[in-house]
Amino acid sequence: RVDYLSLTSGRSRKVLAPIALADTGLRWHLRAYDQEKARFADFVLTRVVSAQSLNAPIPEEQSLGADQQWARVVRLELVPHPGIAHPDAIEADYGMSGGVLTLQMRAPLVGYALRRWSVDCSSNHALDPKAFHLWLRNLPTLYGVESAMLAPGYAPAADGDPIV
Repeated sequence: RVDYLSLTSGRSRKVLAPIALADTGLRWHLRAYDQEKARFADFVLTRVVSAQSLNAPIPEEQSLGADQQWARVVRLELVPHPGIAHPDAIEADYGMSGGVLTLQMRAPLVGYALRRWSVDCSSNHALDPKAFHLWLRNLPTLYGVESAMLAPGYAPAADGDPIV
């Protein structure tokens, strides 16, 4: 049981079944099953005001094996932003092979990584190349990735499919 400070709901008490710790590059997150909302989610560790162990068994549907997002590994193909005049400079910065940097990571971490790396995730590479040196070439890979909402420029279509 934790007392947690949320950006959306303020201070609240939650019963969580923790499954993993993850460093997004900016801060540490606890991946856990939120019993009240009946779903897996990420919680910023510094927002946990207090914690108390309940010493209770964790049901199978709240365990690591049940978290489909955590189990999903997403392949990202990052390329120099098409608006960059000299893409070879970006290729050198990231040690790209054939003009592509391929990364694989767990789905809950994808949105954080794309944001931290300032990757343009718009379908038409519309973000300013001066601020976004990279573009996500394989945008459909974000389909069903819950953390994609954090990715710069990402806009899923009304039916949930990415706009491509």
